[in-house]
Amino acid sequence: MAVGKNYSLLPVFTLVLLSFILGTSEFIVVGILSDIAQDIGCSIAIAGNLISFFAFAYAVGTPFITAFLSPFNRYYTLLGLTVGFIFSNILCAIAPDYFILIVARIITAIISGTILSVSMTFSTDIASPQDQAKVISWIFSGFSVSSIFGVPIGTLICQAFNWRTTFITLSIFSVIILFMLWRFLPNVGKGAKNNLMSQFSLFKSVRIQYGMLMVICGAAGSYVFYTFMTPFIIQVLQVPAMEISLILSIFGISTIISNLLSGRIAGMGGIKKMPIVYCVQAICLIAIFITSHSTILGLVNIMVIGIMMYLQNAPAQLHFLRTAKLEKPSALSLASALNPVSFNIGIAIGSTLGSLIITFVEMPYIGVGGAIFAFFAMFANLYLLKDMTKMSKRSSSRLSDLKMNKSNM
Repeated sequence: MAVGKNYSLLPVFTLVLLSFILGTSEFIVVGILSDIAQDIGCSIAIAGNLISFFAFAYAVGTPFITAFLSPFNRYYTLLGLTVGFIFSNILCAIAPDYFILIVARIITAIISGTILSVSMTFSTDIASPQDQAKVISWIFSGFSVSSIFGVPIGTLICQAFNWRTTFITLSIFSVIILFMLWRFLPNVGKGAKNNLMSQFSLFKSVRIQYGMLMVICGAAGSYVFYTFMTPFIIQVLQVPAMEISLILSIFGISTIISNLLSGRIAGMGGIKKMPIVYCVQAICLIAIFITSHSTILGLVNIMVIGIMMYLQNAPAQLHFLRTAKLEKPSALSLASALNPVSFNIGIAIGSTLGSLIITFVEMPYIGVGGAIFAFFAMFANLYLLKDMTKMSKRSSSRLSDLKMNKSNM
């Protein structure tokens, strides 16, 4: 089935559903963290490490596993990975203790990142060149939709039954999506080989280093708080547990606004505008401590934090791609992965710090910890802009010298 003969609707819809279930599986722990901690007999801080381990495994494992699987048939690789994803979520559901649950989440993270990477390669097979960017953006939109519907619905299932039922439900829907992948995706054969080891010299670029540090700190600032947002709302803001799903849905809408504004910022100066963003993010995170005594003000501030959460995505992604194009064009595929990899490293660091903060001090202080990272992101951004200005002046000077030499000839 095709629309305008430019792309196939059913394959695109299937891949959007796939990203939706991947996003729900990744973020669901935020909504059911307290229930997991109570059931397996650990503190909320320890349970929060489930998010840290997931993010770290996603960031480290995804590039290497994707590269290893690149010579194989992409169609069957994606089907096999989806089967693995189903079983990893079943393992989460039946995990008898904290250790097994950690292992299950690590497996889920590595598989999820690889599934996303492989699924993106199908955009060239199901869409015309002029529609590929549109299709890719739709696939990514599944993650935003998971914040609005997937996580709140998963939280409701947890409240009605238990957190294990939530993972079983994820597995059941994943089976349906597996059937759709088998039925609607084209069997396109092998994917292109991607030797990441030969591209690692890209990391020598100062602009890449500052860019990654900027994204890592920006994400860490958000996830110091976001990891423990649900227990914070219940315990500190005194919101009834049954209202959490509604609040998470509203928060999901704020993150969609964040993604949309991110694109606008990318077209209005990109990373040049980011110091202001990080400064506002830091102020909002500090305000968590101040507004923790008021339910209304606290919730309003949380929604603003949601709007700030993903503003760095599009500017950072464009920065990495443009830097690779200028300095190492052969590393464009690696550059395209730097934003999500950096973001997940930030998630791991931020959620770990959040766990330490709520272990040793009161929960409202997680905002202060997040603000510190936001300021670090701002400084990394400023150093990046300073280096880019130097490079621009050098290029202008070389161009001027070249013109002068030509005029003297």
